[in-house]
Amino acid sequence: MKWVRTCAAFAALSCLVACGAEPAPQAQAPSSPEAIPARPALASLDIERLRTLAAEALRGQRTYAPAGDNAVEYYLALRDKAPGEATVANALQELQPYVLIAAEQAMAGGELSEAQRLLDLLARVDAQAPALPRLRAGLDAARAAQSQRLAELQAEDQRLAQQRATALANAANKPAAPASVAPVSSAPASAAPAASAAPAPPPVATVPAPAPAPVEPIAIAAAPPAPRRDEAAARPLPRLISDSAPRYPLSALNRRIEGSVQIAFVIQPDGSVTAVRLLSSTPPGVFDEAALAAVSRWRFEAGGQRVPTSRTLSFRLPKG
Repeated sequence: MKWVRTCAAFAALSCLVACGAEPAPQAQAPSSPEAIPARPALASLDIERLRTLAAEALRGQRTYAPAGDNAVEYYLALRDKAPGEATVANALQELQPYVLIAAEQAMAGGELSEAQRLLDLLARVDAQAPALPRLRAGLDAARAAQSQRLAELQAEDQRLAQQRATALANAANKPAAPASVAPVSSAPASAAPAASAAPAPPPVATVPAPAPAPVEPIAIAAAPPAPRRDEAAARPLPRLISDSAPRYPLSALNRRIEGSVQIAFVIQPDGSVTAVRLLSSTPPGVFDEAALAAVSRWRFEAGGQRVPTSRTLSFRLPKG
């Protein structure tokens, strides 16, 4: 009864939210620092207050953001106050894939500060998470590339400023061009009649030049046609060696809903999966998070190159 175990796993997380409560609209980020309300330190709150805040964050879809007011941080504070509580441990285990996906998306979008915050949050949830070394190495590489681009832009700005300064200095120091003067002849006036009286030279017979020999045309061999781009880009997909089945959402299971989700992602040279994103889903919004979390845990055979691809995950209810 695989679906029964799935229900139990999701029930551990959903029991923290009040039954039958309508989801609250997602919290919007304040427009200015002055509008951010002051929140008490999580360590100073009691267990019941932390439970209430965690449930409110889940209903408001504040899974891992904003900083200081999200479900993951409330559950971490609960774990500090009640280290052996199974409900809190199960909730953090369920939320961990979403933090991982958000960190990868922030890194791909160039939001390196947010990616660092999410990696720190992931390390607090599970310091031995297998994806942490890869994500930290990727963040270091992204920072190095960002610093290099900044240095190149600064060097280019300096070069352009130097060129403008040189052009202005050359224009200020360039002398004016001298006026043109018509040449004056120094020959005496009597030279003209003497030149006209000189005898004309005898005529020279002209010999017609021989016609050029006809030139044979040179045959040019036609170049072979270039290979089609789709043939050159065709690559075999690496073999999937670790397949993590998606968890069936409890709300869809209770309402007997089936569907499918198309996910795009990039297989890295080492076989890991990055840049996971949603292409389409039917019905929309029901299975999206479960599919994204499952694909992020997949592992392929190392192929030595990046391979972008996509897969469709189907959610079907068990028969019988």
